[in-house]
Amino acid sequence: MAQPSFDNPATCSTAPVMAGFALSSEKQASSAGNKLTTSQDNTTKAKRVALIENIIATLFAVIGIGALCTLVYLSVPAFGGISDLPEYYAPAKLVLEGHGADGYTLKGLEEAQHRLYPSMGQRVVPLFVPPQGLALLTPIALMPPDVMRYAWKFMLAGCLGIAIILLKKTFKLNYKQTCYLLAAIGLSDAAYNSLRIDQLAPMLLLSYIGAIYCLEKKNDIGAGFLLALFVLKPQQLLPFLAYLAGAKRFKALLICAAIFALLSVVAFVQMGPTGISNYMALVSAPSSVPYMQPELNPTVRGQLLRLFPEAAPTIFTITSALYLATIALGVFIGWQFRKKENALRMGALGFMPLALVASMHCHTYDLLLLIPTIIMIFNDSLIPFGQSWKLAVMLGTIVFVLPVSIEIQHGYLLKGGTLNPWFFLLLPLGIALFLRVWKQAGIAGKADE
Repeated sequence: MAQPSFDNPATCSTAPVMAGFALSSEKQASSAGNKLTTSQDNTTKAKRVALIENIIATLFAVIGIGALCTLVYLSVPAFGGISDLPEYYAPAKLVLEGHGADGYTLKGLEEAQHRLYPSMGQRVVPLFVPPQGLALLTPIALMPPDVMRYAWKFMLAGCLGIAIILLKKTFKLNYKQTCYLLAAIGLSDAAYNSLRIDQLAPMLLLSYIGAIYCLEKKNDIGAGFLLALFVLKPQQLLPFLAYLAGAKRFKALLICAAIFALLSVVAFVQMGPTGISNYMALVSAPSSVPYMQPELNPTVRGQLLRLFPEAAPTIFTITSALYLATIALGVFIGWQFRKKENALRMGALGFMPLALVASMHCHTYDLLLLIPTIIMIFNDSLIPFGQSWKLAVMLGTIVFVLPVSIEIQHGYLLKGGTLNPWFFLLLPLGIALFLRVWKQAGIAGKADE
């Protein structure tokens, strides 16, 4: 084969082209290599950033849960002066002793509580849980009182832990989000006080989020059983039950009603008509109001009582009517949202905050029920919220976080402060969320049409 000659014009003209192709191929190969290296570097950098973010989130979770466990542990020696367990244990013990009706009298409670828990001194904690709730709580008296004071706290912590697991599953939280949730709960006044004074709030949170989880999974039977826990504090979850009725979730409600009927029969057997009558007299007696401390509630009733304490009877009447109107509103909103795919979450986001503010009785530890609402604001699982919304909520929640919340209650409210900062944050939040969800539902409805 003849070798190319540089004297040949044709050969001379193709040589530079071939050289250019070769040079271009080298540049392309080099560029591809650089892109691959850059991509690998970016991936490595992203993994490193994600690892650092997870480590930081883990530290926050450890700090939050560690602080909660430490503070609750340090409060254990003060059991006699702060715990509400005797409120539940003593009446349950009276039921087992055949004196169930005495569980709803101050005299009977005082004798039983001081006999079972001498460390209470002169303190008395009346039982305001309805007879059906007492029927549900009666088995706790099978344990000795000194054992139950620890078992009860672990049970409440267990309910809170299971509720957190269900929150993670329901809202599909990733690892980092779950860690920040743990941190927020651990540092919250609601979790701290519910465990410190042995209140029922973790059980109600489990009932609430468990019912939502089961209903979304089409498990009406499980939801019905969980909803039945509302008998422990009906005023907290009745608005949600009303919402479910409007949303036509009748199967779960029927199961809940059947359990309520069964507990009613058990309660009647335990204490008879005298016990039922004693309960009605106790909750309606003016002498019971100081034990309830409604003026500390972040509710319409609580704030009005701080402003006009001398008008308490009128305020109780007006706010009771407001509560009934809220229940009716729950039915109406549930009906309006019944065909929406995320009807349950719309109720939790747009209705429940307003329902708690309008409740007849709601302490700060009961605000654990707002956790699903807060999650939906920050993870945009239902409605996208802008950064201004999230920043406002984040700043607002500072007053519900330790140690700020302790200073508000003990340094301000218990010393006669007139304006409850918790109420003046929850009220505009509840109204704003209601309007936001209602508007979004209207937009979605038009889109569906």
